[in-house]
Amino acid sequence: LIDASARRRIAEDLDTTLVVEAAAGTGKTTALVSRIVSLLRSGRASAPSLVATTFTEKAAGELVVRTREALERAVGDEAPGSEARRALERAIANLETARIGTIHGLATDLLREHPIEAGLDPSFRVLAEDESAELLDRVASRWLEERLHAPPPALQRWLRRPPSWPDTLRTALVKAVT
Repeated sequence: LIDASARRRIAEDLDTTLVVEAAAGTGKTTALVSRIVSLLRSGRASAPSLVATTFTEKAAGELVVRTREALERAVGDEAPGSEARRALERAIANLETARIGTIHGLATDLLREHPIEAGLDPSFRVLAEDESAELLDRVASRWLEERLHAPPPALQRWLRRPPSWPDTLRTALVKAVT
């Protein structure tokens, strides 16, 4: 592979923080799983200290499954009784303590663990997607109505263009400036 050295670095250069950017289907998940296994095998990380995030629930679920499978394969590659094998066995036993999930899930977990520090009601709840879209529309509409009683001509022209936001927000904007 053309990128073999980059893939090797992802798996082996454990002292460096890396950002991996690549198109869909190029092996990012495989590279991430390889790095996770290397970190756990070496003892530089433990399952409870591990954080791996992705954007969708489906991808997060796949990441957990592929990590467990890779750890189970890696155990068989190590000599019985070796430190690396013990580290991998601990990782398998404690994999559910790793924070492998979506970025949204990680943020929610952190806010639940520290609601007071974040200035949140400890019983807060995360809105469903449709609820959050409705709230955003209401808040944005109210804010714009309060501020756009006399918009400059350039903004008036811009608002008359086809929108790239929800129709309810566009309607509120047009209403606010006319």
